[in-house]
Amino acid sequence: MKTFSKLFFFLAIFSCVSLKAQSERNILITYHSESGKTQAMAEAVAKGVAEVKGADFVLKPIAEVSEHEILQASAIILGSPVYNANMTPEVQAFINSWPFEGRPLKNKIGAVFVTGGGFSIGEEAVMFSMIRSMMIHGMIIVGGEELEAAFGASAITGEGEFAEKEVQEIFLKKAEGLGKRVGEMVLKFY
Repeated sequence: MKTFSKLFFFLAIFSCVSLKAQSERNILITYHSESGKTQAMAEAVAKGVAEVKGADFVLKPIAEVSEHEILQASAIILGSPVYNANMTPEVQAFINSWPFEGRPLKNKIGAVFVTGGGFSIGEEAVMFSMIRSMMIHGMIIVGGEELEAAFGASAITGEGEFAEKEVQEIFLKKAEGLGKRVGEMVLKFY
């Protein structure tokens, strides 16, 4: 009987550790999108995360994200359109809703992506604003896989050859690379 009890005990411990490890590798990919272009970038980020075996993700608009999902995530990848050289008011309100008491987001991985209508319209400023908010919460910031995505992934969606088209492959690849890199970092840290 003692052998059975020990076996049951070890199986119970193993399954708890296994479940804990799985839940600690969850990546929340969330965004606000009015035209569908930021959503397309979010889906590309998710595609990149999916390339990393062992990394799980949740992909949904910020309006559907619960506080529980924020707290359970190992990483948060947040996307916003550029709105007058700022993140959208919806994204700012979402960040403002994050729990702060006791800094429960401290040491979670954070990453960002944006879509902007044109060149020099504020993509990097918006990324830095989102990154600064994550840093206030004590998050660890991860940039994209490529030099050209050092602060996160961004897409031009309304100027020149990029106007009135779907999000171009060059930008979707940067978003994929961001997702893949965050997935890899989650596996290293958690």
